[in-house]
Amino acid sequence: MSLRSLNLLVMILVTLLSSGAGKPSGEQPLSRIEIHKTTLALHDSAYVEASPRVLGLQGQNSDWVTLQYSYPSPSNDDWIGVFSPASFSSSICLPENPKESPPLLCTAPIKYQYANYTTSDYRNTGKGSLKLQLINQREDFSFALFSGGLSNPKLVAVSKKVTFANPKAPVYPRLAQGKLWNEMSVTWTSGYGINEAEPFVEWGARGDSQVRSPAGTLTFSRNSMCGAPARTVGWRDPGFIHTSFLKDLWPNKMYTYKLGHKLINDSYVWSRSYSFKASPYPGQDSLQQVVIFGDMGKAEADGSNEYNNFQPGSLNTTYQLIKDLRILT
Repeated sequence: MSLRSLNLLVMILVTLLSSGAGKPSGEQPLSRIEIHKTTLALHDSAYVEASPRVLGLQGQNSDWVTLQYSYPSPSNDDWIGVFSPASFSSSICLPENPKESPPLLCTAPIKYQYANYTTSDYRNTGKGSLKLQLINQREDFSFALFSGGLSNPKLVAVSKKVTFANPKAPVYPRLAQGKLWNEMSVTWTSGYGINEAEPFVEWGARGDSQVRSPAGTLTFSRNSMCGAPARTVGWRDPGFIHTSFLKDLWPNKMYTYKLGHKLINDSYVWSRSYSFKASPYPGQDSLQQVVIFGDMGKAEADGSNEYNNFQPGSLNTTYQLIKDLRILT
């Protein structure tokens, strides 16, 4: 490389660093909401309507909600917050410090979007609509319309509650290699504590009889957090985390499994069926394929939480991972 080319490269790098290129594009969106400053400004003519009211009727763990809303004094700073649990007033939480009163809203929204996101004339008409994707998070949901922007939120309207058909359902299994080559651990989340139901995995080689393996149950509480805001407006109940170990797997064999909970009334709650391929025997001549990617960040598929296009590239990475994994399997 010539000295001239080297100098040019150095100049380009200095320019990029000084301009902020390569840095995260903005703050984490939810961190910009000053939820503890919220004031109550409910308006008789303002409303938020959500439909459908019951999600996941076909057993889905995610579903879409359509919002229709109106406010007679609209501005481009108005926004919609998604809250879960649906009740988010100070009446349901205790102050972190006994000498202080809790804020008007004692929980932050799990996601948000500006009211004019898909309705360009919202500022003129005061009416808008949004489609938001929700995942089953063990609690119901409500949608609130705020004026005053993110730094000075004023609550003007709240929707009725929306819930999944079974909010406690076992969801989101995660597989990991066990301590031995012929073991697989399965971890999932549900709303069922150990005093409500017995968790297990029903599994077996594809086409063969199925067996059941018990699962352990763990969780953590608000008091496990070090302090505010994790114990106050940032707290959300994590539900219960279950882990089961599937042992004595045959090498290279396909297995099917589903998550189960036996309730105290002897009825059962099931997840849908999943599958995996067991590891080859150690030292076996086999093709190993690995998917490698960096810290891909987080973004919402419905466009919410998008302050300054926070990390939209993470969606592209996720979609490509799904595509590659389908090809591999």
